Amino acid sequence: MAVAGAVAFAAAWLAPPLAIAVAWPFLFVVPGWLLVGRVVPRLGPAARLGVGIVASTYLAAHLGNLVGLAAGAFDRPVALATAALLAGASLALASAPLPFLAPPPPLDARRALDAVRRERAPFLLAAFATLLVGGILAANAWREIPAGWVSGGWNWSDFLVHVAIGQSIVEGNFPPQVPYFAGVPLTYHWFADFHGAITAATAGLHVIPVFIVSSAVLAGALALVAWELARHLTGSRRAATIATLLVLLGGGMGWIRLVLDVQAGAGAPWDLVRLHPYDNTWDEGWPYFRIASILGTGLLPHRATTFGLPGLLAVLLLVHVSLGRRPAGMALGGVLAALLAPFHFYFFPATYLLVLLYALARRAWRRPGWVRDAALFLGPVVLALPFVVGPALLQGERGSVRLVAGWGEARFEDGPGAVAFFYLTNLGIPLLLGLLALATTRPPARAFLAAWALSMFLVPNLVVASAIEFDMNKYFQLLFVALAILGGWLLRRRTTLVAALVIAAASISPVLVATWHAVAETVALSPGQEEAARWIAANTPQRAVFVTDAFINSPVDYAGRFRVTTFGPYAANLGYDPDERAADVTTAYCDGPDAAAAVMARYGATYVLSSGGIPDCGGGTPTDFAASPRFETVYDADGVAIWRPRG
Repeated sequence: MAVAGAVAFAAAWLAPPLAIAVAWPFLFVVPGWLLVGRVVPRLGPAARLGVGIVASTYLAAHLGNLVGLAAGAFDRPVALATAALLAGASLALASAPLPFLAPPPPLDARRALDAVRRERAPFLLAAFATLLVGGILAANAWREIPAGWVSGGWNWSDFLVHVAIGQSIVEGNFPPQVPYFAGVPLTYHWFADFHGAITAATAGLHVIPVFIVSSAVLAGALALVAWELARHLTGSRRAATIATLLVLLGGGMGWIRLVLDVQAGAGAPWDLVRLHPYDNTWDEGWPYFRIASILGTGLLPHRATTFGLPGLLAVLLLVHVSLGRRPAGMALGGVLAALLAPFHFYFFPATYLLVLLYALARRAWRRPGWVRDAALFLGPVVLALPFVVGPALLQGERGSVRLVAGWGEARFEDGPGAVAFFYLTNLGIPLLLGLLALATTRPPARAFLAAWALSMFLVPNLVVASAIEFDMNKYFQLLFVALAILGGWLLRRRTTLVAALVIAAASISPVLVATWHAVAETVALSPGQEEAARWIAANTPQRAVFVTDAFINSPVDYAGRFRVTTFGPYAANLGYDPDERAADVTTAYCDGPDAAAAVMARYGATYVLSSGGIPDCGGGTPTDFAASPRFETVYDADGVAIWRPRG
C-alpha cells in the first residue's frame, strides 16, 4: 500500500490534475476520519465523517504551516509534502496499533454504506448543504457578464480579499505578509484561505475554484456535526433533523423590508430581491436588520465562519461524548479547539467559554478524572498562542478591544422598546422557538442550551473586539445554533406539516439573501481589469509590490501580488493604521514622478497601476507617469495602465 501511495503521489507530481484524486482526500477527510474512529470509536457514522472533515482540514493547514516554516518557503512541493505526510499518517491510523487509541477500524465499503442507509437523515442534510452552498458559489462567485466579472452580493464579503491571501500564498507569500497592505505580518484568521492555497497548489489551480469546493465541503461537515450534536443533546433524531434545518436555513425577519419596499413602490418584488439582500442589510432607515443568518453571511461569503463553525460544534460534540469517559477524546477536543484559532479568532474564545458552561451544567467536578480531562483539554491551547498573541496586542494598541453597554447596531439610543423590536425581528422565529422551548418544556440539556444562548447574546452587548463593531455579529450566529437545537426539541412532536411550515417561515430571509447572492451582478473587476490581472500574474515577479488606489478590489489581488494599501477599514481591522499609507498613495498619484518614486522606494514597490481609481488630487494635476522619463509603461489596455521605474 505504501508503494502504491508513493507511485500515486509521483504521478500527481508529474500531472498536477491527478492531485485532485490523489492528494485532496488527505487534505479534506481521510486522516481525520480515521483518527476520530480510533479516538471515539462509538461515535455514529455522521459524526465520524463530520468531525473527520474538520480534523483533516485543520491538521492539513497547520501541518502545511509547519512544513513551510521548516522549508523556509511555501510552494507546490511543500503542499504535496503536506498531503504525503497526511497520507502516511492515514496509513498508520488504518493499520498500526497505537497507544491510548482503539484498534484500527475495519475498512469495509459495504458496511459503511449500510451505516449510511440506517441513518440517512444527517447524510441527506449534508448533501443538501453541500449542493446549496457549492451551487450558489459555483453559479456566481466568479462569473463573467458584459460589464465585467461578478463576485456575487457584497462582492462575497470582499471575495478578492480572500483570493489575495490564498493566491499570494500559492505564489510564495510565506510566512504571509498582508498582500493588500504590503510589508507587515498577516494578523488575520487566514487559515481557511491557507488551506485553499495548499489544496490549489497541489493541483496547479487558481484558488477561486478551490474556495468554492472547500466551502461546499465544510458546509456539509457543518450539517453532519450539527445533527449529531443536536441528537446527543436532545436524545431525539427528529429534533436533530429539525434543528439542523434551522441551523442551515433559519434567520430573522428581514423580509419585512421587502414588504415595505413593495408597498412604497420601490420596484417589483423580483427586481428588489436582485438588488437587496433583505437579511443583513446595510440600507438606512427603520426597521434595521443587522444580524446575519448563518447561511446568508456565514456559509456563503465568510470563509472563516464556514471553517470555524463546524470546528466549534465538533469540539462541543467531542467534549460531550468524552467527558469522564474517554481521555483521548478530551485531548482531541482540546487540540481542535486550539487549532481553531487561526481559522476564526472570534469563535476561538467562544469555544472555551461554551465548554466551560457545558462543564458547569454537567457538574463535571463531580466526575472521576475531571482534573485529568481539564488538563487534556486545556493543555493544547499553547498551540494557539503564536496565532492569537500578536493580533491581540495589535488590537489592544489601537483600542479596538473595549467594553460597551449594548451592541451599537441595536440602536440603544432609541430606547428599550426599539431594542426589543430589533432583537425580536433580527433573531426572528428561532428566538421565539428557543424561548418557548425553555419556558414550556424541559429539554435534556436545558441548562447548557440556555447558558449557551444567553452568553452568546451578552458577549456582543458587553464587549467589542474589533475596529469594526459589526464583526461581533458572529456571536449571534453561534446564538442561532443554540436556538435551533431548542427549536428542534420544541417541534419534535409536531406534525411534519407544522414543522415544515415553521422552518419555511424562518427561512424566508435567508432564502432571499441566498437568491440575491446567486443572481446579483456586483462587478468586482471590469473586463480590462481582469485581463490586466492575468498579465500581472504572467509577467511580474511573485512578490512584486504595486501602488494602487485604495479600493477593496484590484487586479493585483486576483494575481496574488502585493499592494501598498487597501480600503482603510480593512487595514484598521488588522490592527494597522491606514492613514499614513493613504496619504503616501495620494502623494504618489498627485505630486509628480519624483514624489512617486520616493513613495515607491519607501514601501519596496516596483509598479504603479491605474484602472480609473486614482485619488482626488484636490484640483492639482495627477502624476503623468506615461510622460515621465523616470517611468516606463509596461502595460496599457482597456483603461488599465501599469508603469515601473526605468532601470
